[in-house]
Amino acid sequence: MRRDFCASAFVVDPSTKKILLVKHKDYNRWLQPGGHVIGDEVPEETAERETYEETGIRIKLIGERFPRESDFIRPLGIQRNYRDDITHVDIIYAAVPYDETLLTVDHNESYTAGWFSREDLDHMEVFPDVKITMDYILENMIH
Repeated sequence: MRRDFCASAFVVDPSTKKILLVKHKDYNRWLQPGGHVIGDEVPEETAERETYEETGIRIKLIGERFPRESDFIRPLGIQRNYRDDITHVDIIYAAVPYDETLLTVDHNESYTAGWFSREDLDHMEVFPDVKITMDYILENMIH
């Protein structure tokens, strides 16, 4: 089975406590922006690039750099996602937006994008891990 490495960002606005999600064309569900690691990118760069490409939002990844301050940000998690005969190894990060930039959607990859409250997620087509991850970020990383 082929394995592709990906990176994605769970972007939560600290002031509104809303999460940035895209409605993905392949899955027809709302999920965090992200995509394949390309070239010599490190996963941090992939998460930032994919979020910007899919939504027009620039982000700052949050989390600790361990064990040295010069190391990469420790991912929030590493997910194993299956699609057809490919395993996507998705390195996920928590992030906040840099500013109040308006959303611009890349319609090649997503139907639409938007900011959603935790309550909104209960009435949307999302994978369970989106709710779990948003809860974790709100409880542990955004105050």
